[in-house]
This record gives sequence, structure tokens and C-alpha cells, in this order.
Amino acid sequence: MPKEQFLIAMRFLASSVSVISAKDSFGNLYAMTASSVTSLTIDPPSILVCVNNGASIHDVLIKGENLCISILKKTQQEISNICSSKEQESLRFENNFWDVSDTPFIKEAQSNIFCKVDETILYNTHKIVIASVLRSESAKTFNTLMYADGGYLD
Repeated sequence: MPKEQFLIAMRFLASSVSVISAKDSFGNLYAMTASSVTSLTIDPPSILVCVNNGASIHDVLIKGENLCISILKKTQQEISNICSSKEQESLRFENNFWDVSDTPFIKEAQSNIFCKVDETILYNTHKIVIASVLRSESAKTFNTLMYADGGYLD
């Protein structure tokens, strides 16, 4: 199948926008925007995230490390844009959006899902991260930032 056909088909798959964040053993902070996030099992709670091999957070997501998946609100497009831009990588934590006291997370996110990496699988250009959910916090009402057809949805 031509790559272009697959890309066109995937533009019709709407998904929530999340930011994956972690801290390495030296205290360096990492974050990336992701739309390839899905629940894996409910019992025990686990989640799956796909990370491009070229992402700076890639090497930090190893077995036993903590991460947070912050599901963004509709008002948080700016955070999504910053965390998806290589040019703005050094600016990702230069704002008041974050709590970085432990595993970094976005303070006003729709949901924050705190996890520990259980397993990783390399697949072509990506790493599949399987993580157990340690705890989660969510807003009371649905206001999730969604992405499809090359842009954010209203």
C-alpha cells in the first residue's frame, strides 16, 4: 500500500491530544505531544503509548521509569504546539503550565495519568511503551482537545 493512502485514511481517525512527560535520573525534563495513546487493560490498569525513535524522550522511557500522560483541554493548544515543535524543545518547561516537583505533569490538564513503564517494544520507527497506571486525576467535565484531519477540532 502506498504510504500516502494510509496517511489519508489516518487523517479521519480523531484522537485526544496528550503530552507525555518524564524526568531522567539526572533531573532533566522531557515532554512530547502524542495522539497515539490508548488504554490497554483495565485490570490491571495499563496504557500504551507510541513514541518516535527520534523523539528526545525516547531513551528516557525504559522499564521501571515513571511518566505522566496529560490529556489536554481544548484551551491547551499552545502546550500541544510547544511540545510538538523541535524548535521550541528548550522552551517546553519555561512556563507556568507544569508541576515538576516529581514526575512532571501539566497542572490544568483534562486528566493526568501517572504510570511506570512495564515493557517497551521496538517496531520500525517507533517504540511501543506499555505502562502500568499508578494513579490518575481528572477534571469533572469533558473538555478534551481533539485532533483529526490535520488540525484541532472545535
